[in-house]
Order: sequence, then C-alpha cells, then structure tokens
Amino acid sequence: MSNQDHSIQRILLVDDNPDDRLLVIRELNREFPWVEVSEIIDADALAQTLAAHRFDLVITDYQLNWTNGLEILRAVKARDRNCPVIMFTNTGSQEIAVEAMKAGLDDYVIKSTKHFIRLTQAVKTLWEQSQTHRKVSQLELRLQSLLNQLRLGVFRTTLQGQLLDVNTAFLNILGLPSLEEAQSFIREQLHSFITNHLFEQNWEREVQIQRSDGTNVWVLFIETLNQLDGETFIDGLLDDITDRKQAEAEIRQFNQTLERRVQERTAQLEAINRELEAFAYSVSHDLRSPIRQIDGFVNLLKEHLEAITSDETSLYYLKAILELTSQAGKMIDDLLVYSRTGRTEMHYSTVDMNRLVWEVKLQIDMVIPDQRIIWYILQLPHVWGDRSLLRLVWQNLIENAVKFTRPCQQPVITIGSIDSEQETVFFIRDNGVGFDMQYANRLFTIFQRLHSQTQFEGTGLGLANVQRIIYRHGGRVWAEGAINNGATIYFTLPKVSK
Repeated sequence: MSNQDHSIQRILLVDDNPDDRLLVIRELNREFPWVEVSEIIDADALAQTLAAHRFDLVITDYQLNWTNGLEILRAVKARDRNCPVIMFTNTGSQEIAVEAMKAGLDDYVIKSTKHFIRLTQAVKTLWEQSQTHRKVSQLELRLQSLLNQLRLGVFRTTLQGQLLDVNTAFLNILGLPSLEEAQSFIREQLHSFITNHLFEQNWEREVQIQRSDGTNVWVLFIETLNQLDGETFIDGLLDDITDRKQAEAEIRQFNQTLERRVQERTAQLEAINRELEAFAYSVSHDLRSPIRQIDGFVNLLKEHLEAITSDETSLYYLKAILELTSQAGKMIDDLLVYSRTGRTEMHYSTVDMNRLVWEVKLQIDMVIPDQRIIWYILQLPHVWGDRSLLRLVWQNLIENAVKFTRPCQQPVITIGSIDSEQETVFFIRDNGVGFDMQYANRLFTIFQRLHSQTQFEGTGLGLANVQRIIYRHGGRVWAEGAINNGATIYFTLPKVSK
C-alpha cells in the first residue's frame, strides 16, 4: 500500500455559495493536491452521492437554501459514524454549535478569509484522528472476535462485583443468555464473587455452581487486580473444570478402593504368615523332644553294643544316626530362632553398634582362639533398633565371615559403615571362599546353601534370619562376592526419629 493510500482521498463539500466552494477547493488543493472534492448543492445530489460513494471527510455549510448543516451532519453520520464532519459556516450560533457537537460534529470553523487556513488544519487533524479511531476500532473488533472464539470465559468487574464486560464463553459456561442475566446470577448464587483475595495481585479459586438448567458445574476463577484511569478493576478468566474435577474424584475413589484392597490383602497375608509361623514353631517345638529322645536312646544302644560286640558295621550305623539326629536337632533349634525373630515384639532403643560387634568378636575369640584373623573394625555409629535382634545379626554375619575364611592362610575381616542422608549402610568384608554372584539371591533364602555340609557346617538359616531382622527394622540387605575372592554382606538401617 502506498503512502497516498493512507492519505485523505475523497472529500464531500456541501455549500450553496459557488464562490465559497471555489475558495474551499482552492485551499484544499493547495494542501491536498490529490484529493477529489465532490460538490453538493441540493438534496437529490446529496442523497445520490452518499448512496454511491464513501467519503473520507465532509465539509458543510450550516445555512443552506434546501436544508441546514445539522441535517447534513445527521445524514452523513447515519451512514458512517466514523466519517469526520466539519461545519464551515458564518451563520450558526453558539447554541447551534453545541447542538451540532452533541450530534457528532467533529469541528466547527468560521467561514472567513482569515480562517481558510484553519479549515485545512482542521481537515488534516480530523483525518489523522479518524485514522487512529479506525485502527482502534479494528483492533477492538479483532480483540472482541478473538475473545468470543475462546473457550475460556473472560470478564471484568468492579471491586463491588458489578460485571462490566464478558465474552461469549463466559455466558456459555454459566448457561446464561446476556450480561444482565449473568449479573443477576452472580448476585444470587455467587455471594462470594468478590473474595477476600483483594490484598493480593493475582489469585485463583474453584467454585461449584448450579446453572439455570439445574446442572452442577465446577468453575475455576483466575483473577487479577488492575487499575485503569485511577479506578481499580478485577480482570479474570473463567474455566469449566467439571471434567477435571470428575476425573480427580474418580482417581480418589479408585485410590481409596485400591488402598482398601491392599489393606485387605495385607491383612490376609499377615494372617497367613502368622498361621505359617505358628505352624512352623509348633512343628519344630514338637519335633525337638522326640529327636532328643531318639538321640538319647541311640547313645544308650551304642554304649550297650560297644560292651557286648565288636561289630564295626553296627557301630558305624549308630554313629551315623547320632550325627543325623544332632544335625536335625541343630536345624530345629535354628528354625525356632528364625520363627521367634518374626514373632518377637520389637523393643527399640539407641544401640551402640561398636559394642555389639566387639561383644560378638570376643565371644568368637574364646571359641576359636587358634584362628589368627586380622580384624579391621572401623568406628560404627549408634542406631535406633532392637538391641537383641541386631546382636543376632552381627553374630550371624561375623560367624559366617570366620567360617568362610577358615581355609585362608591369612584371614582378614573388615567391618565398617557408610553414612547417607536417609540411612546407614553397614558392611562386613572377608577374604574367604566367596561365592558365585549368579546365586547371590539364594544366600538369604531359608535352607539355601551355596557350599556343601562337608565343606562348611550350617543349616542355611543364618542369613535368612539376618534378612528377616533387617526387614523388620525397615532396612535392606544384599551381598557381593566372587569365588575364592571373598564376600561382602551389606545391610542398612533407616535414620528415624526416636
């Protein structure tokens, strides 16, 4: 678009006096040489011209033989309210000028030789103002169109809750036909439309309302405090969040149902575990007595036969029976210990882990004084737990380390800890026979052994017992190792408030 396209192009001149028209045209041509001026001298020509053409500006005299300037003004504004109109006359009064201004007159210029230059200045000023007004109108139209296409409601209200402006979506969300209906609806249903957030700049709130058709909807108000020309307003957005609220309610219901199911399943599992533990304890306890009696009678039989016979085969069988009953008795004792660790009530207190480790070490030193082990026992922290059960953990772990370093020429056992934000990691490392990492998970399973009974004694319950105790304390346990290259057992204890 050229610069000329932005300049004034067509002017309508209404005046009965041909000399005055000539003077006006001469002044306009001097300032706007490209402008096309249409001269009107009667009513028919005015009607035809206004119907056939659009004009950028109109200049009219007030006193005309066939009408007056006020009628010309009304006729022009009726077709285009944004078209500037200048009354160029020498016959109007102050009252006429006031009336004309009320009717939309844009400027009033006295018709005299010295004011002709004022006429062209008025034309230029009004043209620029009209262009500005047209741009503003176009922007307003575009903004209003965009607002009406939004699915979000947009509104402006006074601090007292008086709605000033809303878009179509605002009315649709509330199910209302007009701004007036919306105002009544807010007054009746949203008594707290003006909130207590006025000391803030921005705020949000979710409200459940009942629309005029009886349906309930959840809406979200997002509001901002704004000031314009010294007055304070609330500009806001309104969003229908009914679907989201329904989804949230369904999720809450689902979680409650899921939580109830988990609790039911947990209770069932706990009941089954209690029954199994009671059964295992009962079986172990009941088997203990007959096995001891078998062991006692076999010992008596062995002593009796040794006195009357030298049959080595019979004595060998008796010896084998005694070893098996001893092994069975040890397994039952360990099973009873394992069962008790799951049933015993926990007695929490601050536990000095250094003291526990040294107590167990001294006990072992008294049993195996000949095994020359190099010990590295690092400073260990205090923990919150059951002292008796934690002592059993260290006893199992240290006895294992001693047992599996027995083949070593120089056994080395290291005990230490690693501190982290949520838990303390304890470890015991040895340079013993180790194990194959692909079977690491079996280490903590009851009756699972990675070495034969002939290599290392044991019942396969020690590490299972360790895991059960650590789990009851809320910790974790795992192992790392390699065949003939030692093993490290880790366990953690959470840092909790006393």
